[in-house]
Amino acid sequence: MGYEWPSWALEALERLGVEPHEVMRVLTGPGRRWPRPVRGKGDLPALMVIGRTEAGQVLAIVVRPVTQWDHQIIGVRPVTGDLLAEFEQWEEGPR
Repeated sequence: MGYEWPSWALEALERLGVEPHEVMRVLTGPGRRWPRPVRGKGDLPALMVIGRTEAGQVLAIVVRPVTQWDHQIIGVRPVTGDLLAEFEQWEEGPR
């Protein structure tokens, strides 16, 4: 599966202090990922993938399908609050 990076997404990463390789590790690297269906602008379907970077930071990455095998990254943010608690509870569950 491939991922497209709009230039604004890379600029947003820079403002967050997140490196592109950290996002790619969450999406494609070892470790567990928690996919969650979400709705984007205009109620369009998207997928939020939550996982940990190699350094242990939890990120939520939102992607939308472009083709059957390719997705565009449309958002990235650190996970905090209730969502972080839900993710950590999910992490502790059965594998």
